[in-house]
Amino acid sequence: MIQQTLTTAYSPPLKLVGKYFIAGIISYFLLCLILLINNDSIIGFHFQPKVLAITHIATLGWITMIIFGAMFQLVPVVLHVKIFSERLAEINFWIFAAGITGLVYGFWHFNTGTFLTTFAIILNVAFFLFAANIILSMRKMKEWNFTATHIAAALFYLIITAIAGLLLAINLGHPFIKISHLQYLNLHAHTAFIGWVLMIIMGVVYNLIPMFSLSHGYSITPGKYSFAAINVGLLGINAVMHSPELNIMFYIFSIIIALGIILFIYQVYLIIQKRMRKKLDIGLKHTVVSFAILAVVTVLGIILTITNASEIPNLTLVYGFLILFGFISILIIGQMYKIVPFLVWYHRFGSRVGKEKVPMLRDLYNENIGMYGFYLMIISIPAIAVFTLFNIKILLLIFYSVLFLSALTFCFNMYKIFMRKN
Repeated sequence: MIQQTLTTAYSPPLKLVGKYFIAGIISYFLLCLILLINNDSIIGFHFQPKVLAITHIATLGWITMIIFGAMFQLVPVVLHVKIFSERLAEINFWIFAAGITGLVYGFWHFNTGTFLTTFAIILNVAFFLFAANIILSMRKMKEWNFTATHIAAALFYLIITAIAGLLLAINLGHPFIKISHLQYLNLHAHTAFIGWVLMIIMGVVYNLIPMFSLSHGYSITPGKYSFAAINVGLLGINAVMHSPELNIMFYIFSIIIALGIILFIYQVYLIIQKRMRKKLDIGLKHTVVSFAILAVVTVLGIILTITNASEIPNLTLVYGFLILFGFISILIIGQMYKIVPFLVWYHRFGSRVGKEKVPMLRDLYNENIGMYGFYLMIISIPAIAVFTLFNIKILLLIFYSVLFLSALTFCFNMYKIFMRKN
């Protein structure tokens, strides 16, 4: 059954979820600022200190920080259970923040060995604590559902990703991994993106998009096949990529994953097609664009897998950039425009309805500024991808500036929402 609210009696306090969201928003601001300042360094081979540092600001400080906060808010709603321990979630935040800070610093200065390994261990502690908190919460479920299946799979891949990341950190200081470090890094990155991030996104959007668009009467069959295909393919490449020599099965499993992602995009299309709210608001506009870019990224990923296109200078950087910004960041920003205003309104004004005049949801932020940010983002992201590919530095500077301006609009609106008291 689709939930029609983002809160229940089981929901944690706003200050807990807000802490994760605010940290994620600050990380996104810093991410875009660092990209702007260092735009001339983000060129060439992807395995370099600044690229590694920036990637982990994006994947941990921005994307995973937001996912953690969203899970603490949405698990009670979609699974009908209370978070096992809000205190543990609070402690988890500080451990996670410390681990991210140290890891990013270690990559930026390429301080390998004990320093990097120590913060990789701290991050593993945070990941295990988060997973334990959600798993213990899920044990209280009375009825298992499709979203729970996705969350369980995502937690499995989160732990796999975390352990692989720790092994890679150790390997930089004390090489011991028998296969190529870059091959193992490739596996780590794709398990994180497809297994952890995409699996969470899949489980959540099956609830959020129907909720926000009032969609009914669509088939969920493509989503079921998508889940099966992605997991078969991802487990398969995790098996074969531990071998120094990649065989035909690697390419087969990669294609199976791509087919699963295409089925997921088709499932989202079916949901949006059945919406009762025909007008696309700011959140759904972000969502539609993000899935269009996911389709492009999926095709590009297959091209990189089955051809020698990875040897084209900067193409791997473009692929990663489109995943992190073109798909995930646009999607997150769109969902934040739906989730954050409601949570702030509910916790600060919900009890005052009928007693005094309270603002409406749309009054909490400036939608025009948000739309300017949306247009700036969808202009800058493809431009940065093209000009990175051809290494046109002056145009990269211009469009990284445009991307930064879009980040400012988002951060401004989020600040307005969180600061609204009356």
